[in-house]
Amino acid sequence: MNPLYNQIVLFGDSITQFGHDPENYGWVAALQSSYVRKFDVLNRGFSGYNTEWAKILLPQLLPKNYSPSNFPKIILLTIFFGANDAAIESSIQHINIDKYKENLIHMVNLIKNPDSPYYNPETKILFITPPPLDEKSWEETCASKGDEPNRKATITKKYAEICVETALELNVPVVNLWKIINDRVILRDYLTDGLHLNSLGNKTLFIAVMDAIKNNWPDLVPENVKDIFPDWRNVNAKDPGSSLKLGDFIPYQL
Repeated sequence: MNPLYNQIVLFGDSITQFGHDPENYGWVAALQSSYVRKFDVLNRGFSGYNTEWAKILLPQLLPKNYSPSNFPKIILLTIFFGANDAAIESSIQHINIDKYKENLIHMVNLIKNPDSPYYNPETKILFITPPPLDEKSWEETCASKGDEPNRKATITKKYAEICVETALELNVPVVNLWKIINDRVILRDYLTDGLHLNSLGNKTLFIAVMDAIKNNWPDLVPENVKDIFPDWRNVNAKDPGSSLKLGDFIPYQL
């Protein structure tokens, strides 16, 4: 299929990968539904991954700045890591907090640094902090699997704070999911196992991402983005080929 729709790429760990789960009102699936016929919303979630591994993956997911003109463009990239970086030091998933910040900066610079082969100043970037950890529920989850608990709520909080701090330094919008959920009364209402989002958590994240888009890039709000190809009522029935030219219906130009 060529040329392809432009893209919204959701890059993260298991909370992104599981964002397609229909039983939990996956936030990724909800975004895809909102942008049907406008953008391809791509799930690039990697369960268990931290930012050290993510920074190696990201260049393999990005178009180079000399790609053909009809190559799909990334309109928006979400970077949603930290829940695994914040694992305790004995875990192979753990990345110390200074390195976590460095890795977030590195990933942004892959796109925003003019010297990068992946430079694209028009690609919007949105950070999402890790959600809060319901430590008791997570301990129960680990115990049910015969594992030792490997995360602490206070540590996850610090990584969320660093994510927000880094976003401010880089002038990158951020969804502070840790605060949004932690400000609610009962964490268990938002998490399946103390770590991952349930249906209510996914709905909360979806709404927060849509609010961030509306507040920072109102031209990307779904109702402001033109559909690819015309409404069926507007197709020339006698000469449909004259109506169905992709070049006439590119939804958003960088």
